[in-house]
Amino acid sequence: MKSNYYISSFFWSTAAKILNAVWGFISVPLLLGYYGKAEYGLLSIATACNGYMHLLDLGMNTGAVKFYSQWKVEGRTGKIFNVARTNITFYLLIAAVNIILLLLVAFYGENLFSVTHEQFLQLRMCLFVIAMFSVFSWITTVFNQLLIADKQMAFTMQVQCVQAVLKTVAVALVFIADLTLTTYFFYLTAFVALAIVPYAYKCKKDGLIDSFKPSWCWDDFKVVMMFSLSIFALSLFQMTATQSRPILLSMFAVNGATAVADFKIIEVVPQLIIMIGGTFSGIFLPKTSEMVARNDEKAMHDFAYKWTTYTTVVVAVMCFPFILCAREVLSAYVGSEYSYLSKWLIVWCVTVLIQMHTTPGNALVLAQGKTRLLVKVTAMACIISMLLNVFLCRYIDVGSAVVAYFVYVLIIMGLYYVSFYKKLLQLDRLRLFKCFAVPTLIAVAVFFFVSFIPVSVDMFGGLNMRIAYILICVIKSLVWVIPYIIILSLLKIVDFKQFVKSKNGNMSSR
Repeated sequence: MKSNYYISSFFWSTAAKILNAVWGFISVPLLLGYYGKAEYGLLSIATACNGYMHLLDLGMNTGAVKFYSQWKVEGRTGKIFNVARTNITFYLLIAAVNIILLLLVAFYGENLFSVTHEQFLQLRMCLFVIAMFSVFSWITTVFNQLLIADKQMAFTMQVQCVQAVLKTVAVALVFIADLTLTTYFFYLTAFVALAIVPYAYKCKKDGLIDSFKPSWCWDDFKVVMMFSLSIFALSLFQMTATQSRPILLSMFAVNGATAVADFKIIEVVPQLIIMIGGTFSGIFLPKTSEMVARNDEKAMHDFAYKWTTYTTVVVAVMCFPFILCAREVLSAYVGSEYSYLSKWLIVWCVTVLIQMHTTPGNALVLAQGKTRLLVKVTAMACIISMLLNVFLCRYIDVGSAVVAYFVYVLIIMGLYYVSFYKKLLQLDRLRLFKCFAVPTLIAVAVFFFVSFIPVSVDMFGGLNMRIAYILICVIKSLVWVIPYIIILSLLKIVDFKQFVKSKNGNMSSR
């Protein structure tokens, strides 16, 4: 695993996300039962209040990684040190704003929430806890950026795996030591904030930063900030296109509450796929930034073609089992009465597959730093998708949100194929499309073969219905994935032996 940057990064990223997902799946019902629905809900309110504060980052996470990676190749170590220490000052300022806003809510925000006075006092203590650790949480971002730019994502994900274990310990302490809600939240927040220790130590040990003393080198920092603001604008439109869907359903659907509930049910699967597949963005950016810094056109082209194929295969392996077993998944998850949502789950999974195959191209565009057109088209796509959602929701309810987002993704993908791939990156668009289309068409062919295999719950007569549905999903998925992988290997579309044996992520330049 250690010999390949791509494999180790994806492996540990996936492991961290799965561990956190398992922690959430186990801890939520346990804590709900222990503290009660109303009391436990206070933690969700506190974390939601702080969640909006992440917009204060202003896109620096992407901008810093891009320029650190670029400057490392160019040997501009001094610039990295200057911006890293200026970043400490920047995030200290953000932490100060974060703390002030949290304290304002804690002291004057009681009327903002539909809670009793006693519940608000508990919420206030939770907000105090978040404020207490804000400085550590924000400064950790500085070291995280340096480590990712140095292609040490695997290390950051290993730390997050340890955090998931510590969070499990915090839940165990609730039952062992009879912790109050506030005390549990203190331990939980502290365990997350402790990441600053290994991150800072690793950065100092590997010479990624020369000092922890804050400074202000505006000339160097300004370049990163200006690029980051364009990323912030891009993220804002992307977030609006994504997050507005349930809000618009609640406002314009014939039965808003039912439509939003349906949306939340089918959202779980695509969100899981995006969460795991989305790690490619963070993995690719440091490598593409290095290629752009070297002006290595061949490496960029090889990277785009090869990793469009690999990304398509990985995402297809995640998407097609859910497309194949949509009815069974929904029946096992929430009951067979919701199986009517299967068609929208299928459309959403197809949308995710189309969306994520452009991840390598997106990493190259971000590394080039030419995002103005992307911001404009994303804004236009966002508006079109929102209007389409409003128009369709009276006719197809939850389907309007799925179809509208599908159109949004098609518009963005069209931008890449019409403009970016040819004009900015000088790529062969037809060859690049084949890198996506060939593994996808093979997946579809195997899908149609498997769909004719007669598997039903009647075959598992004595079992609980949900277990029977889960077993059907497992059987169908295996019957699909095994031939799919074999065909890819036989046709040499993916050389799995070379993929595993490649050293230091050099596949992108072969």
